[in-house]
Amino acid sequence: MMAFFKALVRKPASKEKRDECRRAAAEKVPEATFPPHGYQPTPINALLANALDLSALASDALVKNRKNAWIQLAGHPGFFAPAGPTTIWKRQPENENTEIKSYQQLMSDSVRDVVPRFHREVRYNDGVFIELEDLLEHFNDPNIMDIKMGTRTFLESEVRNQAKRNDLYQKMVKIDPNEPTAEEHANKAVTKLHYMEFREKGSSTASLGFRIEAVRMSGETPNADLKKVRTKEEVMETVVRFTRCNYTICRHFLARLQEIRSRFESSKFFRNHEIVGSSLLVLYDHEQNSNIWMIDFAKTLKVSETLSHRATWCIGNHEDGYLTGLDNLIQIFTDLTNCPQAGSDGDVIHHVNKDI
Repeated sequence: MMAFFKALVRKPASKEKRDECRRAAAEKVPEATFPPHGYQPTPINALLANALDLSALASDALVKNRKNAWIQLAGHPGFFAPAGPTTIWKRQPENENTEIKSYQQLMSDSVRDVVPRFHREVRYNDGVFIELEDLLEHFNDPNIMDIKMGTRTFLESEVRNQAKRNDLYQKMVKIDPNEPTAEEHANKAVTKLHYMEFREKGSSTASLGFRIEAVRMSGETPNADLKKVRTKEEVMETVVRFTRCNYTICRHFLARLQEIRSRFESSKFFRNHEIVGSSLLVLYDHEQNSNIWMIDFAKTLKVSETLSHRATWCIGNHEDGYLTGLDNLIQIFTDLTNCPQAGSDGDVIHHVNKDI
């Protein structure tokens, strides 16, 4: 399943107002009551609930603080809903607790400060959810970029079946008629492994270890048509457009990426977990607030091997290339901030034409 993130766009609110909402929520929403005592449905509550097909918990404080619109960057809709002024619920697949277990362990790991804070597992209306920190709470109408990490975005279990499939062959030749081998052309069928590896080569996933999944600029609709951004130069151009050539923001992002790498490399959790389909969520706003978090751990699985996250993948070694992607992403931001045309704080970067 594709990784995704629903961004909750807010009207600017003062720190005092946010603190007031937190206090009100703490008073009005008992920790284990769903919905809260005395809850009355309202049109606003119904609108928020429709995002997840449930009668969502919504206190008066939440309603006052969330006059908003949901923005989906990429993937399938219907998995996120507001839980309180500073948290969200994320629906979990039936009979799966992979992401729940991952977040529970990450809260005591070296990476705990670079992932959303995990609050609890919630069972409601026959569904299972995790309650997470709402990362958008730190920003006012932010610019958002979703970067899918790793040199592969599929699990080994998805490609172990060596059966040759005509449907995947048809998809492949529609994109590139020269990709199948002579034998595959004769059989008009390819394995899922060949097709998935071919698909990864269509973006920067295979070559750089990450791809820009989607971008949403403040005041604009999301752009999820970025999977063909493939070369380092194309990625740099996309990053420059996203940051609006702001040297200070680029420098902040570089420092945060270096921190994420350092924490990842010292992580006991990721030493023996493959991390597939995970993203980096990159945000900044007009007030120069900026940050990056690791998100999406639904395909993060424990393995018996010790992983480098940089070695070349082959079936059975579980290497995912996450750190390869992070290394290349750090190099791109290093190049942008170190180029001769880069200025001091607040200046723009002219390494790439900012009007492209």
